[in-house]
Amino acid sequence: MRAKIYLTASILFLLLTPFSISGQGIIISSGAYVIANNGNLMTYQNFTNNGSFTQNGGAVTFAGTTQTLNGTTNTTFNQLNINSGSTTTVNSSQQIGGVLLSNGSLNANGNLTLLSTATQTALIDGSGIGVVTGNLTMQRYLAAGFGYKYFSSPFTAATVNAFASTVDLNAAFPNFYTYIESKASSGWTNYSTTTNLLNPLKGYAADFGALTAQKLVTITGVVSNGTLSSTLFNTNQPYTLGFNLVGNPYPSPIDWNASTGWTKTNIDNAIYFFDSGTTSQYTGTYSSYINNVSSDGIANNIIASMQGFFVHVSNGTFPVTATLALSNPVRVNNLSPVFHKTSAISDPSALKPRTLLRLSAGYAGSPDSSDPIVVYTEEIATTGFDSKLDAIKLMNTNDQVPNLYGIASDATKLAIYALPSIDTNTVIPLVLSTDKSGLIDFNMRNIENLPAGLQVYLSDAKTGSNQILTENRTFSLQLPSGDYAGRFSMRFKPLKTAINPNSSKDIFNVSGSNGKLTVYIDLETEQNGDLILVNLLGQVLFRQKLNGNGTYEINTSVNTGIYIVSFVSSSSIHSKKIFLN
Repeated sequence: MRAKIYLTASILFLLLTPFSISGQGIIISSGAYVIANNGNLMTYQNFTNNGSFTQNGGAVTFAGTTQTLNGTTNTTFNQLNINSGSTTTVNSSQQIGGVLLSNGSLNANGNLTLLSTATQTALIDGSGIGVVTGNLTMQRYLAAGFGYKYFSSPFTAATVNAFASTVDLNAAFPNFYTYIESKASSGWTNYSTTTNLLNPLKGYAADFGALTAQKLVTITGVVSNGTLSSTLFNTNQPYTLGFNLVGNPYPSPIDWNASTGWTKTNIDNAIYFFDSGTTSQYTGTYSSYINNVSSDGIANNIIASMQGFFVHVSNGTFPVTATLALSNPVRVNNLSPVFHKTSAISDPSALKPRTLLRLSAGYAGSPDSSDPIVVYTEEIATTGFDSKLDAIKLMNTNDQVPNLYGIASDATKLAIYALPSIDTNTVIPLVLSTDKSGLIDFNMRNIENLPAGLQVYLSDAKTGSNQILTENRTFSLQLPSGDYAGRFSMRFKPLKTAINPNSSKDIFNVSGSNGKLTVYIDLETEQNGDLILVNLLGQVLFRQKLNGNGTYEINTSVNTGIYIVSFVSSSSIHSKKIFLN
């Protein structure tokens, strides 16, 4: 027969490392202190805490039939388990900092909170076969920053009023929006009325204003569980373009790549996240993820609780009707997934067997201003848009960040572009769009598994210059604001070697002073071509025909400054950046 465990000492440290204790009931009296380190407590009756209970690991398990969780102390549990056959009611304020697993029945009773901090957010384990009933509160920590975030509700019938403490719902300019795909103009629609329902699987945009302090969003309701479904549309509108704002409906992260639990009928395989800007509360940037490829190296397949995101309903015979449905197998126990609010710079170096190139464009001196495009290889890909492999480009709304994207053979604008292979015949047209003038840095952030013997070039059709991105990862160019279509492209050429591999000389070298250039060319194969001098505005200042290898002395009569000198032939391209005084 199990006895009740009474902990009544004025100071009691109960160190559970790593064994377990079980009892008919657990009572921690006022003045008693309990510290549980990596051990387990199991109770077959009530758990009452009127003292202090600190759980640094392990689990507290309710294994009886009818039980209560109560006490005058607000207890924070690292992990709370409700076993099959147990009916447990929370009768006083309690908190969970980690995982709640219910294989029985837990009535939160309006007294249970899932905590969120800068390091992790508590969750309800979706593998549980039991239920969680009654109102429960869930938190979402937001790091310092301002502006819009895309949210969703993990509850069945919460309302917009849940955001009243952190979002000004009475502002003259609305701060809370739903997204309606069928609208001919902007899909954003005011949804600020406090009684409006936050529908499961639906995404919403909340503007947290100009205050940059960290925030804590709290939503209360009955948690969503089991199978949920939403009907989505693509009505071929000129603004919404078939995009639908959806959201994670569970009090736990979900895995977009889960092998079971998803229904994605007439839905492309990419997901799209929004990160608010750092200079304006009304702007931001988009990132995307598809087929284990991230546009920015941050977006991934794990979607945080309360996270809103875009999906695209596939094009077809309009209007296209789609179904997005999910069930508990897609839920995962990840306490620290990315919640997209303010982007971070990340450059993962994990190699994959396929070729992957990540090229970004941004304003010089502003590392947060870069916008990436990813090109990768997949055997089943085509050169056109592939709904299971490619991510469509969603344009950034931040004028401090350019838009860089590729153009597929069917003219689709892409942020992630899959190709069947990459060779010397591959040309990837790029479009750069800038809202302000400035010095643009093109940065090849990742080169993974480029075929042996190939180099990747950034080609400028206007100037004829070509930057070897495999040798010099960053290329800078002064550009006025505007849209640059048809000017830039990524190209691939064979790797060139010097005649004497032991020579310390460059096969293409440039020096200069007093307006004069000295150009040295020593290519393995004699080539005629053009020597081109451009400034950082991309303006061609000088062009001259050269006849093969040799040393050339050339008068340019240009002012002091930084220039790009290129030798362009029919089979190779070589470029150098120099300072002329």
